[in-house]
Amino acid sequence: MNEINVRANKESFLADLATLIAIPSTKDASQAKEGAPFGPGPLAALEKVLEFGKRDGFRTKLLQGYAGYIEYGPEDAEDYIAVLGHVDVVPATGKWSHDPFTAYVEDGTLYARGAIDDKGPTMAAYYALKALKDAAVPVKHRIRLVIGSDEESGCECMEKYNELEPMSLFGFAPDAEFPLIFAEKGQIRAWIKLPQQAGDAPVHLAAFYSGERINMVPDHAYAVLSGPEAEKWSEKAQAELTAKNIPFAVERIEEGIKLTAKGKSYHGSVPSGGVNAAFLLAKALKDLPLVPTEQGFIDLLADTLYNDFAGERLGIKFHDDVSGDLTVNVGVVRFSAEGGTVSLDIRCPIKASLSELSATLKESVEKLGLSISELGTSDPLYMDPKHPAVQILKTVYEKHMGLNNVELLTSGGGTYAQYLDAGVAFGACMPNYPYTGHEVDEHVRVEDLFVASEIYADAMAELGNLEK
Repeated sequence: MNEINVRANKESFLADLATLIAIPSTKDASQAKEGAPFGPGPLAALEKVLEFGKRDGFRTKLLQGYAGYIEYGPEDAEDYIAVLGHVDVVPATGKWSHDPFTAYVEDGTLYARGAIDDKGPTMAAYYALKALKDAAVPVKHRIRLVIGSDEESGCECMEKYNELEPMSLFGFAPDAEFPLIFAEKGQIRAWIKLPQQAGDAPVHLAAFYSGERINMVPDHAYAVLSGPEAEKWSEKAQAELTAKNIPFAVERIEEGIKLTAKGKSYHGSVPSGGVNAAFLLAKALKDLPLVPTEQGFIDLLADTLYNDFAGERLGIKFHDDVSGDLTVNVGVVRFSAEGGTVSLDIRCPIKASLSELSATLKESVEKLGLSISELGTSDPLYMDPKHPAVQILKTVYEKHMGLNNVELLTSGGGTYAQYLDAGVAFGACMPNYPYTGHEVDEHVRVEDLFVASEIYADAMAELGNLEK
């Protein structure tokens, strides 16, 4: 057995990562088909990582286009350790400093969509596995890098994986922060339905559009005003935006006057970290003489939901001593003559009852004269910090970082670890460095990826011999 040496492959690591980043792997349901359930981009990225695995002599398998895996260790071993990364990304909205699908490195920092969420960490895990193989590290369990392609839009890939493959002995997701996340909040994903427009008024809200993903704070929103007094009321809305120093643009289009407001994107698990453009624009339209259905839509955004990140006005505010406060993100907003929808991404503390919160949410929405058209839940994750495998990861991290007795974390973000019987989220974002997933100019320090890869290699070697 040779020494485990991740850095022996630094150049190929970065080259493969750049190749993967260049694939715009955002889900496109309109092009979904058998074998490509999330569209061509996620499938191409998934196949590319499996191609790396074949090139380097691993066992690989594609699972109906949903997920795949790359495996090391004795093929006849009963159990395996899972390392779960994903290659799909959220849309690259907003104004980037460089092409988001070209890996751009400046001053040791790599900028790209997927740099930290989750192509960079997934490749760090892959090159950790390669370092084990190159060093012929003996393990009694198989170690399987599982690659998903729908993490950002519902994790249907992991549901399918669990249908097709046996459960792992233990696993971790390199899709969060170090030192280790042992508890993740549960989730409620709800869509508020708004009725069709009706009635007459001097100005109409012909359309409202904001956000691309339920788990992102939207960084842009536009409204189209029509009717005989559209220009007059557009000027009032512009004055409101100007008074609050909100960046906006005005455009005359065939349907009327289009107002676009700019906010700041952020991960939906921490909605207070962004600036929700839908809220900004709705506030500016608050005093327009709209028909009741249109006004009800604006009131929902500008009053009930406006910056209420704790869900207090919806009656679902909750806090526990393990994972903190409940959070609410309004991520996707659509409105037209046919009616509209507003999405809610609700991250629930682990001690909260998802059924009780869901019932309360429905009651609150119905009191507004609206309804919920879709509602889904995901159970929280809780892993005993004293579990032997958790302690292995903690010890490996501390060794590499020269630390002792680090405090383990909880998170509002949901990872693939929630699809394991036993698992946690483990890196790759380093402490005291901003997590920029879902943001404009998403980035990660290149050195941090190498360090993470070294941590993962040692963790895999240890877990590969975990006592049952």
